[in-house]
Amino acid sequence: MKKLLFAAALIVAALCLFSCKGGTFGVRIEVRGDTAAVVKYVGESAKVTVTDYYDGVPVTEIADNAFLDEFIESITLPNTITRIGEGGFLNCKSLTEVNLSPGLVTIDKNAFSGCTSLKSIVLPEGVTTIGENAFSGCTSLESITIPSTVTTIGPGAFYQCTSLKEIILPEGVTSLSTSVFWGCKSLESVTVKGALTSIEDRAFLDCESLTSFDIPESVTNIGASSFMNCKSLTSVTVPDGITVIKEYTFYGCSSLATVSLPDSVTEIQKEAFKYCYALTGFELPPSLSSLGENAFIECTSLTSVTIPETLTNIPKGAFSGCSGLKEINFHDGITTAGVSAFSDCTSLTEVTIPQGLTEIPISFFANCSNLKYVTIPDEVKAIPDSAFKGCGSFIVRVWEGSYAEYWADNSGKIKEIVGVADIIYESPDTGYDDDDFGGWDDWGGWGW
Repeated sequence: MKKLLFAAALIVAALCLFSCKGGTFGVRIEVRGDTAAVVKYVGESAKVTVTDYYDGVPVTEIADNAFLDEFIESITLPNTITRIGEGGFLNCKSLTEVNLSPGLVTIDKNAFSGCTSLKSIVLPEGVTTIGENAFSGCTSLESITIPSTVTTIGPGAFYQCTSLKEIILPEGVTSLSTSVFWGCKSLESVTVKGALTSIEDRAFLDCESLTSFDIPESVTNIGASSFMNCKSLTSVTVPDGITVIKEYTFYGCSSLATVSLPDSVTEIQKEAFKYCYALTGFELPPSLSSLGENAFIECTSLTSVTIPETLTNIPKGAFSGCSGLKEINFHDGITTAGVSAFSDCTSLTEVTIPQGLTEIPISFFANCSNLKYVTIPDEVKAIPDSAFKGCGSFIVRVWEGSYAEYWADNSGKIKEIVGVADIIYESPDTGYDDDDFGGWDDWGGWGW
């Protein structure tokens, strides 16, 4: 009976209020076998120093949510602490000073998330893991020292750290996780010391102050939206080995003037360069076989486009709104194209429809108001009324006996005969009917 009472007393003691040196506060400590953990702060002092031993065993852990929502201002951890658990200091909005344990290994998920007064922190050598959202929402955090021992930085680790200005990534970090720096609007500089292999989705989304980022040659994956809305980014060189520029990768990079893509790129997905207003120095890679919808919409500084022979389809809205575009170099292997692919390209003066394109899409060159010459081969068998809507008057170069000649005559276009069609056009019935497409107005202008 005495032994049972003694054991019960030990358990009670392990869970009791513990008064640390130098303060009138308390933390509740729980003994877990050969170690102990801080499980709850129940004191009143703004400055907290955690003891290294309790009841003869080392205190090795700040347990999950131990200081959740507490109004402490500073925390000092002993050498014995190896882990800060999930949400250990979550939403400690008054926390300004953190002295971490030299023995610390793991900073877990949400450990310091929402610590909005924390301005700087030095992670000690020995830390290997910075967990998911570990410092997310630390809006006052201006600097953080990441030691050479870190190998893992979790998704969203620095999400919405809006005051963070500089990051130096140690050699052991090989991947930038999803959303890791999303919303770091003050981030100007990122230094990569190691062999980075992957930049995951949204890694630098909304990093508005990032002026440059040297993508290491070791990178083989650049995720969707990874540089979206990096409005200060001026140039990018994509390394060899990248095969896909994913959707929204450089969307809204309004200062991006030059992009160098390697020959290895075979696919550019939808809206990858949408609203890149400054983009001038750019060439589509010769191996490109797939281009996404609206890929270059509103790239207003783009002056010339050469469609590589590997690309046979120009999708909807691909170059719509490229008001500075003066030259399009098609190849005759293009067989399909989408609605409004070149609409509102107001600097275009002359175009030649590729021979492989037998049907000109709806609103294909709509509102290209400065068009002077359009050459339409005799292979074209269908031209909807909206194809050149808003283009004013221009000279149509056609082959005698072709459908294009018939269309020019019935559209009141100035016609210039450049040859004789291989097959004389016989029937005005192309399969197109304005009712089928609703006309320009029914398509809402641009057609999407």
